[in-house]
Parts: sequence; C-alpha cells; structure tokens
Amino acid sequence: MKTNIVIFGGIGLFCLIVAFIYGFLTGFDELAGFPLLLLTAGLGFMLWWYLRSANKHHGAMDSDNPEGEVADMAGNYGQFFPWSWWPLGLGFSLAFLFFGLAIDWWVFLLACIPAVFFVTGWVMEGNRKTYAH
Repeated sequence: MKTNIVIFGGIGLFCLIVAFIYGFLTGFDELAGFPLLLLTAGLGFMLWWYLRSANKHHGAMDSDNPEGEVADMAGNYGQFFPWSWWPLGLGFSLAFLFFGLAIDWWVFLLACIPAVFFVTGWVMEGNRKTYAH
C-alpha cells in the first residue's frame, strides 16, 4: 500500500504542476485542458489521502513486507460456478438494454426486466439447491 500512496501522491502533484504550466501557456482560456488537469490532480490527491488514512488504520499489508510471498495474501475469494448460464443471459439482456438507450426509452425499460431477473438469479445461485446455507 505504501507504493500506491507514493504513486497517487506523485500523480496528483504532477498533474497539479502540469495544470498550471498548461494554464499559463494557454492564458487560462481553454475550457477543457486546465480544469480537467485540475480534476485529475484532485483525483490523485483523493486516492493518496484515502490510502494514507487506510494505512494508518489498518497498518502494513502483506504486500509491504519485502520478505513476503504471494501466498501470504491468499484467501477465500468466494465461489465460482463454471456451469452457470446466468452471466450469458445477463450479457444479452444488458446488450439489449444499451441498445435501448440508443433507440428509445421504452426499449430500455423493457430490457430492464430481464436484466433484473438475470442479476437476481446470478446473485442467488449460490443460495439455492445443494449450495443453500
């Protein structure tokens, strides 16, 4: 995490410096470059601040240990069902949903029905039948 803190702090500082250099070179007249570079610097500083405060509360992570192994951070990442058809149906319904955004709102609203159905089915797949808690 310490490496990420340095990286995001550096990104924020770099973008802040570049924003003001860019602003002086363009006379602060451009409406895209200077404000967006400032927003990028703000994003870098927000991530820097969050990671710094999380590091204070949680302490050093396994990735900060120079003697650490990859297996030190291994843990349970949940379950995976390779035979599941829910993601395929969700993919088709989301394709239909985004198609509806391009065509008309009624197509979008019609596509929300199978999308909610497939999301619910995929989330509840591990709680049914032989995998019920």
